[in-house]
Amino acid sequence: MAFLIGGEMRFLNIEDEMKYFQRMFLLRKEIENFLYNEGFMNIEPSIFEGYDEFISVNSRIDKKTTVKILDSNKDILILAPDITTGIINKFMPRWEYGLKLKIFYYGKTYKYNGTGIKENREMGVEILGEKNENTDQDTLNVANRILNKYSENYLIEIGSSKFLKGIISACSFKKEDYHNILDFLYSKNKQELREYLEKLPYKEPMRTLYNILELEGSYEEITYQLKDMYLNDLAREGLEELKAIDSCMKNITDKIIYDLSLVSELSYYDGIIFRGYIEGSNKAIIKGGRYDSFTEQYGYKVPAIGFTVELDELSKILYREDV
Repeated sequence: MAFLIGGEMRFLNIEDEMKYFQRMFLLRKEIENFLYNEGFMNIEPSIFEGYDEFISVNSRIDKKTTVKILDSNKDILILAPDITTGIINKFMPRWEYGLKLKIFYYGKTYKYNGTGIKENREMGVEILGEKNENTDQDTLNVANRILNKYSENYLIEIGSSKFLKGIISACSFKKEDYHNILDFLYSKNKQELREYLEKLPYKEPMRTLYNILELEGSYEEITYQLKDMYLNDLAREGLEELKAIDSCMKNITDKIIYDLSLVSELSYYDGIIFRGYIEGSNKAIIKGGRYDSFTEQYGYKVPAIGFTVELDELSKILYREDV
């Protein structure tokens, strides 16, 4: 028998613990085999990142949650809170024009939660150097197939960082206001978002932002709600990308909704952003999006999209079903 304590699995006996980790091992192998057969190549990511470099490109990460260590030269390193950053840092300085990579990995991320170090097991997919009219849809389809393999009751939320950036940039917020508003959106705190916006000097785009937590549903539903709201060219571009995705994905699955308030704890997404959920957990099993601009900070601007599969959370759901 097992219990969840602070989000962690705790077992009454060794036999149950071994069954749980055997199930996770098989789960990992199943997903690895699926990705390999889909043409992805495996890499092994590093667990270390340079502290200053990581923070400089991931400004929304809470510095207090990073796990810091000193190397032999007394430089500050951190145990990786995010694996994608390390992969881009590894490949971009040596990138060659025309190169295309489809890679997958298994790794761990680390976060200090106030009482100890939280270790998170995940698998990830990254597609680098490839962008055509089908790349986003193909990536979403891979994520969809993984979710569908383990449950019939799942949901994929899709948003647009481009849409959100268009609206927020039109408001000309100060840096502090910008980050506070993203935090309200991340926590889905409608009341605090609205109270905060009401204290700021009014600008027309703020009306869209004021209602953004209600802009959720089918593509037709969100575009209908936007009819009389402020939009600029960047926001419209984001909506057009979602329209293309909707045209394709509605023929594959009916498990998709659109959420224009969707943001990530990470600050590097600049296109579509998505999360996948399975019944039995309120935590995302899949997290991902497009991050072309992020690669430019390491040397070259390369088309890039990817997602992670949260193995710990998926294993908990499947373990409870087995029990």
